[in-house]
Amino acid sequence: MDEYAGRVLADRYRLPRPPADEYELVETRAFDTYSGQEVLVHQVLLPEVVAAEFTDDGDPDGLDDSSRRALEAARAAAAIPDHPRLVQVFDIFVEDGSLWIASELVSGRPLGALLAERPIDAYRAAEVASDVLTALRALHASGWTHRNVTAGTVLVCDDGRAMLGGLAAGAAQEALCGYDPLPEQPEHVPAMSGSAEAAEPGVRDPAAWHGPRSALEQERARQNRITVVGAVTERWAPEQAHPVHENWQLSPPVGPAADLWALGSLLFRSVQGHPPYPEENAAELVQMVCAEPPAFAEECGPLRPVVESLLRPDPEERPEAEELGGWLRSLIRSAPEPEIGAHTVQVPTDPAKLPVKRRKGELVRRRRREAADPAGLQHRRHARGKQAKVAKAKREKVRRSEVRQEHYHEEQIVSSTSAAGSAVPRRLGARLLVLVLAVLVALVVFVVLLLPHRDDTNGGSGGDRTVPAQMPGSGGNKPKSSSPSASPSHTVAKPPAKPPTHAATTAAPPPPDLGSDFALRTDPAGFTVAVHTGWQRAGKNARGQVRYAGSDLTMTVVPGRDKASGDTDDPVAYQLVEPELADFRASSWSSAAGLQAVTVAGHPAAEGEYTWRNADQVSIYARNLAVQIGGRYHVILIYGPDSQRAAVQRAFDKVVETYTAP
Repeated sequence: MDEYAGRVLADRYRLPRPPADEYELVETRAFDTYSGQEVLVHQVLLPEVVAAEFTDDGDPDGLDDSSRRALEAARAAAAIPDHPRLVQVFDIFVEDGSLWIASELVSGRPLGALLAERPIDAYRAAEVASDVLTALRALHASGWTHRNVTAGTVLVCDDGRAMLGGLAAGAAQEALCGYDPLPEQPEHVPAMSGSAEAAEPGVRDPAAWHGPRSALEQERARQNRITVVGAVTERWAPEQAHPVHENWQLSPPVGPAADLWALGSLLFRSVQGHPPYPEENAAELVQMVCAEPPAFAEECGPLRPVVESLLRPDPEERPEAEELGGWLRSLIRSAPEPEIGAHTVQVPTDPAKLPVKRRKGELVRRRRREAADPAGLQHRRHARGKQAKVAKAKREKVRRSEVRQEHYHEEQIVSSTSAAGSAVPRRLGARLLVLVLAVLVALVVFVVLLLPHRDDTNGGSGGDRTVPAQMPGSGGNKPKSSSPSASPSHTVAKPPAKPPTHAATTAAPPPPDLGSDFALRTDPAGFTVAVHTGWQRAGKNARGQVRYAGSDLTMTVVPGRDKASGDTDDPVAYQLVEPELADFRASSWSSAAGLQAVTVAGHPAAEGEYTWRNADQVSIYARNLAVQIGGRYHVILIYGPDSQRAAVQRAFDKVVETYTAP
């Protein structure tokens, strides 16, 4: 209690000394005298017109409209169901012109404190973002938008997981500015009033206040938010910073997409070490968010496509939470193993603390017994003499048995001398015969594989099997051999043949063996590929995908739709964002293996094996190839039930072997 000897709030929360500054936002530890536990207290300043304090019975009389709405918004945010990734809120009260929020004290540090020391790598940032996205999805399912995802509200616990707080404080600030952060409620829900008969927090009359009602109120709320929120990029999505015009009601609504913008800005800050927009002035930050694109995420590495997609100005173009979760899970699974060996520190050992080596066996026990019982020494000597006699009798018995066995073996040797004499030469002859056969086989293999072949078409001369296109002086015919009656001294030597031309020596590659169930087919899209005879073409959809389906398997071919540029210039990185693998990334149970860079017909490519469960909880197995031809990607994806892996692999091999780009 000596540590918490400062100011007391609501007659129960003791603050540490020195007391907190009353003119700034405060977030500090406090001791709850009712429960005996430490809590975290956050202060939100209310307008100066507030003079009355909150009474013991919870009656908010004496507050102006904006302060009352802030109190209602904070209480409604605190009433959402608990979640393991959300910080719990215990109490909300008004005292001395401020709104105080008592919440759970998490054993960890804010992400901003960690980033002040050094940025984190892309894979660690993906882990933190995955935990934050889990908390956001729980809020979005309840109809809430967080609006306060910052480096200060994301807490990194000691065990490595991340938790999200600041929901109640963010809702109170939005209500003070003039916005309505509470989710829309059905019309049949009863109204909420300030009396004791009011319904649960967050349930209101549809005819109640729902934020600004005119362009003037909208612009006033926007200017108030610039003052209250300040220069924090995560809290200024383009739909929140957009200037107010006459048709302000047609502006994009603030919804879950604003939280995804905040998550993308937080990822940028975590890896790059600075925000995507300068934060020297709040008004300039708001203007730049609406007019200029963010800075390039050059140092985000494999996380760059995710960050750039989250920071798109149009909220409709940002990825959904399910798709984003699949991207983050794929990136986390592909994280390299940490190199802990380079940072290992050898702990010096103290020789005095090492265990003393002792002898094993009866030497130790014997010494202990002799020291404890000197009178028993004679008894042990008598026992050793008795044991020696028993051992001598055993050795004599064994010797007699060995003598009898030697006599028996001598009789057997004498009786089988004749048979053994004929068997030894027989075994020797068999070994020699095997050795001779092995030598002959080696000679035949040597002649067939290594020596140059002879062909009768060349008149018995050695050389290539290809017939020359033309022979000198013979008009292209084969030269005739000398007549048998010709004189040996007038034998005409064969003129040397011209070297074979390129057309004669270059043979066309043999057609691939497709079997009876595959046949080459030229698609209307221009490419040629081997297609199963039982598959039917499903046409080309708006995404540029040509599909063939049948026999429980499906083949998808994308002939050069996407251009290789930026981070997607690497085929392996392209597969992380490939649209054809969206079902794999969206699945809650998925795995990838064999993702590697390959070369197909001289073109850079990447292939991999993917497994996931579809909406019917059926395990799907797929083989995927992305080959870069002419600066564009040609994608081949074949998938089917996991029980037909062999069929998927066979079809994939034939399709890859025969695919010809248009």
